[in-house]
This record gives sequence, structure tokens and C-alpha cells, in this order.
Amino acid sequence: MPSTDIESYLDHSHLTAADFTAFEQLLAAQRDRRPYTDSDWHLVLSSTGRGGDGRWESTYALFRPGGAFGNPAPDDEAYVRVYFDENGRALPDQPHRPAPVPPFAAELAEHLPGWTVRPSPLAPGRDLAELRSQAWGWGRLPWNTASAPHTALTLTGPNGERLLAVRTGADAPLLVGAARPDNVPAYNPRAVHLPAPVTFPAGAPPAALAAELTTTLGPRCQQAAWQTRASAATHAVEALRRLSTAYIPAPGDPWGHGEIGSFDSQEDRNRAAWPYTETLIDQGLYLVAGIRSAATIEDHLDPAIGPDLRHLNVSETALDRLREVRDGWRDAAASIIGSHPAADRVRMRAEDLRNAEAWACSSRIADGPLTALAKHVAPKIGFPAPDREEQVKAAIARSANVLGQSTPVPVPVSAPLRPDGRHSTR
Repeated sequence: MPSTDIESYLDHSHLTAADFTAFEQLLAAQRDRRPYTDSDWHLVLSSTGRGGDGRWESTYALFRPGGAFGNPAPDDEAYVRVYFDENGRALPDQPHRPAPVPPFAAELAEHLPGWTVRPSPLAPGRDLAELRSQAWGWGRLPWNTASAPHTALTLTGPNGERLLAVRTGADAPLLVGAARPDNVPAYNPRAVHLPAPVTFPAGAPPAALAAELTTTLGPRCQQAAWQTRASAATHAVEALRRLSTAYIPAPGDPWGHGEIGSFDSQEDRNRAAWPYTETLIDQGLYLVAGIRSAATIEDHLDPAIGPDLRHLNVSETALDRLREVRDGWRDAAASIIGSHPAADRVRMRAEDLRNAEAWACSSRIADGPLTALAKHVAPKIGFPAPDREEQVKAAIARSANVLGQSTPVPVPVSAPLRPDGRHSTR
């Protein structure tokens, strides 16, 4: 199967009509549970998705060059992914061409300063499957991988919020809902509240639509993305903390146990930790940026939160190092050719080195304030940041009240703030 880190699929432009005929025949044989082999291709797996009402939505299959009796592919991770319609006909990928911008989309963009409005390609197969994967918490979708909607737009806001707008017909209402943000993990429906798609009449003025998106739907999408990222990071941190208590026997001392059991070696423990470390790599920098943006002057002056904010740079530095470790490992893995035993040993050694360095960095994040700060600022995500001068005034007033002072200590509100939340003296 393709690697979970880097998936490589063959380009459909290199395939012939005979190849697609073979794909259809192999899939049909699997559906009918009858034997069928092809000298050029081998069916690895197939998947058919259906909605809650049993209606067909999508079918795809992975094929490997070489066939059941042919020579194996030179690269064991070279596969071709093919989508099929409900009747089992292959849907070859088409070259991406710039989708035309509907007049409505151009007018909507004028009322959304700072946003991008991009039409989505709607070719049957991969394009429509990708469009389906973007819909976040929509429930039943008004299109499938073989039947496209009339129009689809992806709207991206200045704060990372993403929306998907779909119109099934030329005069149909516009359906707008959340679009899955980049690198967002799978979410727990009980912990994340995704906004339901909103339907706008066909003649809704773009200005009214833009106002609804920027004041209601967009902020709700930001909150849902934050909940998802914070939940994933918290789960990863908790798992890393548990792994840190696992028992690893010293040489000559094979007995003992930890809170979560034992590992035969540090390499085994580090290997178990890597998936959680990758979650931190993917989500951590989003959380750091959000915390810095949402934290107020009061937070920096608060003795319960301020020290954590001043130590956030430790987590940020560790996250940057983890990205370097992963990028370096990927470059090294790409240079290892073949699947013979010697190459496999080199890959395993490279992974062990990656895991060892990653463990040291990830433990600093697990022991740091990242997830606690993410929880603290969560209620502020999606709302406009208060005016900086007003933040300073409010913080000084509260400090004066706590100290029992009759008048606040004068501090120039125009003084710039350093990253640790203190005022610069210049």
C-alpha cells in the first residue's frame, strides 16, 4: 500500500483506453465475485461510499502495475487511483483548467475585502471527489463523484476561515457551509460543533450574503477548526505524557512495569510516539499563531496566564525543529530506492534516528503550556480582537482595583509591546 506519509499515484495522462477497460473489468469481476486477471494491472482495493439512505455517492479503486502474473512495478509505491460511476464505468482524470468565474462570484468578492473567492473545477471523478472531501459537516451532499453541481466556490477569509458555496442549478438557491481547513484532523462530533450549511435564495443580494458570512458563518468555522486542532493536540500531548511513564528495561534488568506497560527498548517507545508527534507538527504552529493573535494585554499581565505566554516560544522553537526533522527524514527516505533487505534496513535506521530526535523535541511540547493556552483563548477565536489601547486601559484599571489604588498608574498607551507582554522602555 502507499506510504502513510507520502502517497504516489500514477498520472492518468500516461494511461490508455485499454488500461481503463482493464480497470473496469477488474472492478466488475470483484463485484461479481468471479475470477479475473489482467497481465498489466492488479486490483489492490476498492471502496464504495453510500449515504445514510443507501444512495450511491462514490466509488474508487487502487491498481498496481504488474498484474497478477506480470512483473512487479519498479517502484512498490506507484499506484493509480481511479474513480467510477455507479455503473462501474471509469472516470479518467482530466487536466485542471481554470474554472470560469461566474458574475455572481465576482460581485460577491467585491463585498468580501481580504477574502479570496475561487471557482472549483467540476470534472467527474477526482475533481468531484475532492469537492466532497472539502465539505465539512454538511451531511447529505447534493452531488456525487459522477454528477456535478452547477457552481462551486471556495471562499477563504483573512483569518483562515474557509467556506464552500454550492449551487445545484442556474437558478437554484446557494448553499454555503464549512470547508475543511488545511491539515485539519478527524474530529470528534461530541467535542466539535460544526455550523450547519445555510441556504440563501437565488436572488439574495451579494452584500447581504457577505455580511452573513463575515459576521456569523465565518467565525463559527474558525471556532470549529480551533476546537478540532486543539482537541487533536491535547490528545497527542496526553498520549506522549503517558508514553513518558512507560517502563523501558535497563540492560540486565528485564523486569518492571510503567503506567501504560513496557517497551523492549527506547526505539520501540519512540516509534509508538511518532504518530502523536506528527499531530503536533501539523496542528501546533496553527495553535501558536492563534494564541498569539487572541491573547490580550490582560492575559500577559495575568499572573496565572502571563508566565505561560512568555514560555510559548519554547514550544514554538520545538515545533520548528520537529518540522526540520520530518522534512529531513522525508528527503532521506525519497533517496532510498528499492525494497530489497538492505534498503529496508536503511529506511528503518532513518526512522529510528527521526524518532529519537523527535522524542526529545516533542517531550518539551508535552511539558509546555501549548494545550492549556489553546483552551484559554478558545472563547476568543472567531471574534474581532479588541483595540490594543483599550486593552491597556482595561488592564491597568483592573490592576489598580486589585491593588486598592484610587487612581491607575499612568502608562503611555502608545508604548509598543514586546513578545513577552511587557512594555518597551524606548
